[in-house]
Formats: sequence, C-alpha cells, structure tokens
Amino acid sequence: MLHTFNIGLHVVAGTIALILGIIAVSVSKTTRTHKRFGIWFLYCLSVVVTTGFVGWLFFRSNSFLLMLTILSGYVGFAGYRNIRLKEQKSTRWDFFATLLAFSLGILYIIWLNKSNTSWTPSVVYPTLGALMLVTIYDTVKFLWLHAAIKKWWLYEHIYKMVSAFSAILSAFCGTVFNKLQPLSQIGPSTFCIILIVFFIVREARKKTITRKLRVTT
Repeated sequence: MLHTFNIGLHVVAGTIALILGIIAVSVSKTTRTHKRFGIWFLYCLSVVVTTGFVGWLFFRSNSFLLMLTILSGYVGFAGYRNIRLKEQKSTRWDFFATLLAFSLGILYIIWLNKSNTSWTPSVVYPTLGALMLVTIYDTVKFLWLHAAIKKWWLYEHIYKMVSAFSAILSAFCGTVFNKLQPLSQIGPSTFCIILIVFFIVREARKKTITRKLRVTT
C-alpha cells in the first residue's frame, strides 16, 4: 500500500510538474507568469525527487529513475539558487549540495557496474555525464572563477532549469512509451538541449543589442 501510494504521488507530481514546466518554458521569461509557474514547477519537482528517492531506497524501483532523480533534484535546486543569488557567490551550503550530487553520481555508477541490474549505457552515461558536467562547473566556479563568470548566471539558470524539465520529460516519455526505449528517453533530452541552445543564444543577442544601444546613446 505504501509503495502504491508513493508511486501514485510520484506520478501525479511528475505529471503536474511536466505541465507547469511546459507553461514556464513557453511564456516570456520577464513575466510574473513565468516566475509563478517556475516556482510551482520546483514545488512539484521536490515531491518527484523525494518520492523517487524513497521508491528506490525502500521499494527498489527502477535504478535509472534514481539517476534522473539526482540530476533533476540538483539542477532544479541549483537553477533556483542562480536566480536568487544572481552575481553573488554561492554559499558553502550550495557547494555542499554540489559535492553531494557529484558523489552520489559516482557512487551510483560504481553500484550499477557491480550489481546485476540491467541498464542501457546509451541512456545512463549521458545522464551521468550531464550531472558531472554541471557539478564540476559549479565547483570550479565556486573555488576559482566566480569573479570571471558571475555575469553568466542567467545562462546557468536557463541550462539548469531546462535540464530539470528535461529529466521530468525523459522520465515521462520513457515510462509511457516504454517499448520505444532508449529513443523515448534520448529524444526528449535532445529536444531540450536544442531548447537550451536556443534560449541562451536569444538572451545573448538581447544583451548584445542592449549594449550597442547604450553605446550609441
């Protein structure tokens, strides 16, 4: 009964998070609607992450979902912190969260290689690679390069929040279209990478145009 309740809560929260994420991504980033739905997305994401971890820990759920749980939980948290801190330096607690996510990723792949669990390298390794990429970047920024790249906070926010949405979308498609795996998981990730590039390029162009206008005036 507890397992069924946990799965139900996980599915409902994940579905709502997916809908909220679509709305947040679709509307203008400067509106209250984007901020409101973004916050609601994070609330639902918190429930998804919690129930996903509980499911793996106590009920031995799908091990790949644990990887998505770690990735989505960290990038969701880090993306929120980007928008809160902006150009301010991350705190020690932020750095602790980074080290924890990195360590969990390493422990996960060690456990996966030693266990008899069936898994798809073409799905797991890119997911793990995404986690390693963002945690190593945040570590380097915190320890050495904050002053040099602190103005990139908006790009970081875009990358991390769309990555969190990507994890939810991949989990949803991978579950609903189970027979199409691994394409049903790789496809959403590829689509969200394109979204990330599009949004970052668009924001970079906006900043360039604004800078040129300031110079001419």
